[in-house]
Order: sequence, then structure tokens, then C-alpha cells
Amino acid sequence: MKVKSFLLVLLIAITYQVKAQQPTLLPQFTFFKLDGKSFSNKDLKQGKQNLFILFDCTCEHCQREMKSLNANYKLFQKANIYLITLDEAYIIPQFFDIYAKGLNKKPNVTVMQDKNHMFIPAFLPKMYPAMYLYSPANKLLVYNAGDGGIKKIMKEINK
Repeated sequence: MKVKSFLLVLLIAITYQVKAQQPTLLPQFTFFKLDGKSFSNKDLKQGKQNLFILFDCTCEHCQREMKSLNANYKLFQKANIYLITLDEAYIIPQFFDIYAKGLNKKPNVTVMQDKNHMFIPAFLPKMYPAMYLYSPANKLLVYNAGDGGIKKIMKEINK
């Protein structure tokens, strides 16, 4: 009986996770810039679209997408870009030096750490990299998980 109950609970949890959808409104969050200062919803620059990207420095998909974002940066100047990772601070500059040189220093780009592990339960990404483009009114316009997100978002930003 215990095994059946456990399997039922497991099935319900898996079903809920599969049906979980990304939030249509920007969730509340607090991340940390690389200088250690906190950054939350109230710190967002107003009047532009907001692009959030969850990435991992060792993820090949993330490396390719950051390289693509950097190569097409001019098309993303209309948006605020927030790059969030769970990685340790020491590896983040190395990641940008290798895969997207200078992207982390652009005026509309903010790189942050998710020290409190808030991104995944709040945004519900399916895989790395997870990309969310929100309107200036904080409504979800585009969500993408995995490869191809930069091309998809470029189309939306430049409508």
C-alpha cells in the first residue's frame, strides 16, 4: 500500500511539473549583481522590454546562445538584458571572456547570481538556457528553453 501511495504522489508531482507553465507576468525576485548588491523588481529600468536569461557557464547550449546574443547585440539594444546564473562568481567573467567577450560590460546588460535559488521556482524553466522576454508592462512575450532562443527573441524585439 505504501508503494502505491508513493507512486501516486510521484505521478501527481510529475504531472504537475510537466503542466507547469511559465508565468505570464514577471515574478517577484531578488538576485545579486557580481559586486554583491541585491537587485530586485524595483531596480528594473523602466520603459523597455526586459530579457531574462538563465544560463550555466558549463552548458554548451548556453555558450552558443550567448555567442549568438553577443554577435547580434545591436538588435538587442532596445531591451534591458538580465543574465542570471547559479554559478560561482569567479567563473562568470571567464565565461564571458571565452564565449561572449564584452557582452557583460554593455550598458543595458546586467549579470547576476541567483544566490537564493529563486529563479527556478519563480520562473519555472524547463532547461538551460531559459529565456524570457517581458514587455515594458511586465507581460511575458516570448519564452524559450534550449537552443534557438536568441533568434526567436530577435524577431519579437524587432517587430
